[in-house]
Amino acid sequence: MKFSIKDILWLLAMGLFYTGVGVLGYSLPVLYILACFFGVPYSLYVYKKGTQMSSFVMPVVVLSVLIFTVSPRAAIMLILLLLMPSFVCGIYYHKQKNLPKNIIMLSIAYLSGWIGLLIIWNFAYKVGIISRFYSFTNFVENQYLSQLSKQYELLLNNLQGTGTTSLYLLKEDPVKFAENYSLYRLAIKQSFFLIRYLFPAFIFIGGFLSSIVQVLFTKLILKALKWESPKIKDITNIGFTPLTVGLLGLTWLIRNDMDDRLYPRLAMAMDNVLIIFAVFMFIVGVLFTIHVIKNAKAGARFKAFMGILSFLSIIVSPFLFVILGFLEGIFNFRKTERFL
Repeated sequence: MKFSIKDILWLLAMGLFYTGVGVLGYSLPVLYILACFFGVPYSLYVYKKGTQMSSFVMPVVVLSVLIFTVSPRAAIMLILLLLMPSFVCGIYYHKQKNLPKNIIMLSIAYLSGWIGLLIIWNFAYKVGIISRFYSFTNFVENQYLSQLSKQYELLLNNLQGTGTTSLYLLKEDPVKFAENYSLYRLAIKQSFFLIRYLFPAFIFIGGFLSSIVQVLFTKLILKALKWESPKIKDITNIGFTPLTVGLLGLTWLIRNDMDDRLYPRLAMAMDNVLIIFAVFMFIVGVLFTIHVIKNAKAGARFKAFMGILSFLSIIVSPFLFVILGFLEGIFNFRKTERFL
């Protein structure tokens, strides 16, 4: 295995950079929110080298340094949350796979990394990240409810004492606030319950958004360097197979008849899976709508009107686009490559 001077400099620069990320990320884990940007240099290197030994030398050296100088935890975080997903992004660019495949596989890599981290932290280090997350959200929820209760009590005292109130900081009519107080408390409780219940889905959606950013940012750099890469217009070339649609429909039917009290964890897992795929169905439904408007034999004004109407429909009735995505998955109206 021979390295040119350029390779050595690249590997040295990346090694120093990722060692720094590993050290800082161990002390400040929130830093890994920027993994979609930090991973781009390694993705570019893998794009050029593929699965050659040189693609693995730098990660091995960096991880070894972190294990012996900082902590094995720092190395685990770096490999699972940054290097592994970035390798997936780079290898899919190296193989010239279309952008949707890259984004989906990168999303799965991010999800796998977070799940692996949760499992290792729980069983190897006896650190319950999920339980800590639940405790934190419970604390925040109680703070919101406490502030709401204080506002309500102050409002009642003012009304009883003077018959009027000065609580116009509520940005609504004080009497209306008093009447809707119970609904506000219920809304806060339901919101935080969903945050806890759909925690896995939120991890995947966060990884999906990070994947879009990383793939597109890498694409921009490849274009600036004039290196060959998949076309950006192919990013809408995503579709579901009828088998996937059928399995999702079956999952929904089973979940609809399931007793949450008998199988709480299974019900939670199925709900999260359905939410994740509902998001994808929504995206496909939006792409289908864009396809229809774009290819409609109509004037520019009519297309503009349909575009505005569709945008309003996304806000008012997003479930409509989930249904459109479901139908698109069955019939493949756009004639796209279906790989999900």
